[in-house]
Amino acid sequence: MTGRLIPWMVGSMTVAMLVVVAVQVNWLESSAKLRKEVFDQSVEQSLQIVATWLTAGHLDEVRSDDRNLLRTDELAPEERMVVRRMESFPMDSLLTIAFKEQGINAVPVFGAFNRYGQPVFLPEDAEDLQDELLSPRTGYSVTLGTLQFRVHFPRLPRYLMGQMLGAFALSVVMMLLIAAIFAHTLVAIQRTKRLDRLQRDLVNNLTHELKTPISSIGLASEALADPSFDDTAKKHYLSLIREENKRLGVLVENVLRASLSESGAMRLYMQPLNVHDLVKNVVKNMAMRLHKQGAKVELDLTASNPNLMLDRIHVTNVLFNLIDNAMKYAKEDPHIVIHSEQTPDGLSLHIQDNGIGIAKEHLGKVFERLYRVPTGNVHNVKGFGLGLSYVKNVLEHHGGSVHIASQPGEGTTLTLNLPFEQSDKTEAT
Repeated sequence: MTGRLIPWMVGSMTVAMLVVVAVQVNWLESSAKLRKEVFDQSVEQSLQIVATWLTAGHLDEVRSDDRNLLRTDELAPEERMVVRRMESFPMDSLLTIAFKEQGINAVPVFGAFNRYGQPVFLPEDAEDLQDELLSPRTGYSVTLGTLQFRVHFPRLPRYLMGQMLGAFALSVVMMLLIAAIFAHTLVAIQRTKRLDRLQRDLVNNLTHELKTPISSIGLASEALADPSFDDTAKKHYLSLIREENKRLGVLVENVLRASLSESGAMRLYMQPLNVHDLVKNVVKNMAMRLHKQGAKVELDLTASNPNLMLDRIHVTNVLFNLIDNAMKYAKEDPHIVIHSEQTPDGLSLHIQDNGIGIAKEHLGKVFERLYRVPTGNVHNVKGFGLGLSYVKNVLEHHGGSVHIASQPGEGTTLTLNLPFEQSDKTEAT
């Protein structure tokens, strides 16, 4: 995937996401308007039914105690009869029956008003909502002669939203799902782009690292073919070939180890080992290099029980890697302190150096495969970003963990936590 194609893909996906969200929002708004229109029509039909019941000519004149009857003296006889019927009939039940026939379950308040907007019939629960009853925007009405019978639904928005709850919830879930997939795709694209860059860096670094020993071996081989060289010169070039060959072997081994640990193909051969003895052996084997660089290694091995079940080869490689890193990134007069301490679950090994340190923003990434801490234009430290990734994989396969603490200019401390016993999953590897 080319670098130019990625921004176009991200832009297209963003536009598509916004279009989908806009369509969903528009659909919800249209659906809400349609439901409101259907509700309005149903209410009007229900009120027509109620009006028919209240104005039916064959109904006998009813009498009431006039508790809710207001200003009836100003009404015509037919209108007074309608008001008396509203007073006598169970209006709540009549409205409920009429509304249910239209599929409406919302609870209304109601009242009757004359041509001047004055109430002639108004139940107590509707007195505080008189303005809403009279409002053309919030009230519904039907004509009863010169009177108007009006209803208002105080909880209409909640009622309509409840009817749309299923569709609304489904739309929200779908939009969240699309957003999550979109975000995951963006992260995957960025990760792919980053891996592509890291792989290019790996190939460039590997090519650079391999060219030097290959070139040295080639020149030394040609020099050995010259019969004019004496035995001392030949020994020098043979020694150079051996050293460069070892260097090539280490490079290939590092890449192979990282590949095996990443693919999960790492196999551990567990045996009882003394961690202190492993540390001493590694320091002893690196003595010539440490002396050449002027490095000082201080051992503070105080753990009371350093005997653990470990894989000798992998743990030895881990120690070599960490001491090698401490020397690579050291300032003048490298000073490395290796300290062990007992823990309830096993043993902790701290490897501390006085190197250049690592900035806080990079600490969470140093164990990622192929990641190298940026050093600006400084390229004197060679590597592929595989060492600490390998260390982490070895520790995790042993059921342990590795932690790092560092401050720029103050050095770095790596802590290896090794348990006495490994989990079933670790033992099976």
